[in-house]
Amino acid sequence: MAAQPANTDISVYRRLRSFRQGHRHESVAALIKRLRPLVMSIPADEIQVEVLSRDTNTADFSSYMGEASHSATRGFPIVMGLKTPVTFETAQEGLSNVDFAFQIGSDFFIQNTAAGLSGDLHAGAQAL
Repeated sequence: MAAQPANTDISVYRRLRSFRQGHRHESVAALIKRLRPLVMSIPADEIQVEVLSRDTNTADFSSYMGEASHSATRGFPIVMGLKTPVTFETAQEGLSNVDFAFQIGSDFFIQNTAAGLSGDLHAGAQAL
């Protein structure tokens, strides 16, 4: 095995992946024609559900009803719900020193430029 020369720099280009958010029971046209928007797969933030608050003054029939109250007047103030995903366009505009995205299959990848190697691409994406 050849040794690494001492006078050689090694540059590591990290990448962020974006994917099309496929919904269950999606039509073939929506899958083939890529009609769904690209959303980012941000490291350490892959779970698409979060804790949300709900207006407890809303009077409706909902699945958030407490068992003590059988009338449809109050709900729980804290509920689980879907996150608002970070879109590919937001990441491309919001991250500095990134190269043009490249495509593999239906996924797009964002990577640093040579000027942005000292920055943390994943921390920048998490801040979005």
